[in-house]
Amino acid sequence: MAKRFVFRLETLLKLRRQREDRQKRIVAERLRQISRVRSEIELLDRRIAEQIRAMRADANRPSLDVQNLARDRHWLSHLQRGRLEADGHLRLLEARLAQERAVLAHAAREKKVMEKLRERQQTRYLRELECREQAELDELGTVRFVFHRKADRREVYAGDKSSEGAVLTGTALSDETFE
Repeated sequence: MAKRFVFRLETLLKLRRQREDRQKRIVAERLRQISRVRSEIELLDRRIAEQIRAMRADANRPSLDVQNLARDRHWLSHLQRGRLEADGHLRLLEARLAQERAVLAHAAREKKVMEKLRERQQTRYLRELECREQAELDELGTVRFVFHRKADRREVYAGDKSSEGAVLTGTALSDETFE
């Protein structure tokens, strides 16, 4: 039985797979962060819209409370500032995501190269194994052919000797009868 295929760079392939998996986890975490920030932005947009509606409703009242109006404007500017900060944070996260995806793509390419190399070496190994097995079968067939040919010659030779013996014996008998 032939030895099984052993890829000498299996450890390196394993490390490259681990690096790709680690980068996938990093990208997934960054996507979760982006999702949270987008949810936060949506919440801030709803709160800003609600605050603007509330301020318009207060503006339609016959009496204006200046302190209440100032507090509402302050709260609205606070929400808008939070929205701007969240937008900035989102852009930062998306920039990092682009970088991390580039690193992930590079890690995937490196892993793919190693997997292709492994596949090519395994294919070559299997072809060589098949050639060796075929050579062994050819050798076995040749040995069997030679063995059977020698056996056939022995039978023919042994058959020739026994017929010669009978002929000789028959000749001897016939010579005796004539004397």
